[in-house]
Amino acid sequence: MAWLRTIPVTELPPGAMRHWVHDGQDLLLCNHAGEIRALGGVCPHANGPLAQGNFVDGLVVCPWHAWEFDTATGACTHNARTAIPRYEVETRQGVIYTRLARIA
Repeated sequence: MAWLRTIPVTELPPGAMRHWVHDGQDLLLCNHAGEIRALGGVCPHANGPLAQGNFVDGLVVCPWHAWEFDTATGACTHNARTAIPRYEVETRQGVIYTRLARIA
């Protein structure tokens, strides 16, 4: 899987998240304390748009039913069997790149 150019790092300051779409796939880019993370952008509970939710203390909160996901692991905080996909991320020359192969 090839690395995909997403957005400049300057568009994702610490504490921010941004929606990004590639070939119809919703992604969520987050910056938690300087660590860039890429995740699936749709809540597995009811397909809520995670980018419209909140990002607090490394958790993304779905705007529809307040399901919380840890952006470091993708795991749902209240249902261990539910998670959102995580993807590899690199920063090169001030630009965020991601590879859409899921991280186990």
